Amino acid sequence: MVLHSREIDALIDTGKDPAELARLLHEAARHVVPELGNSCIAQTRVVNRPIPADGFPSVGAVPSVPGYNEAVSHSGITLGPVIGRLLASEILNGKRDEMLADFRPERFSP
Repeated sequence: MVLHSREIDALIDTGKDPAELARLLHEAARHVVPELGNSCIAQTRVVNRPIPADGFPSVGAVPSVPGYNEAVSHSGITLGPVIGRLLASEILNGKRDEMLADFRPERFSP
């Protein structure tokens, strides 16, 4: 299980030990999911999450890098399955899907 909390994220740059942040997150999760009561923390990592500048997914071919396609999204856990299917279809058949029109990487080009 991967856990995330905006409240805990706000503490990352305060110098708190990542293990302590993990403990706080685990404790909060146990209040929401009591079945986690006997669980233990297997690993702790603090990472930067890729979030496109406008907050919306960036999906599709990047024209300036031939053969490169990207799928970058803050909402990967919920959008991952549909983004994966749509992008795979585009890569395999070469046809751009209109559902991704507003989320193309070229919107960031100058």
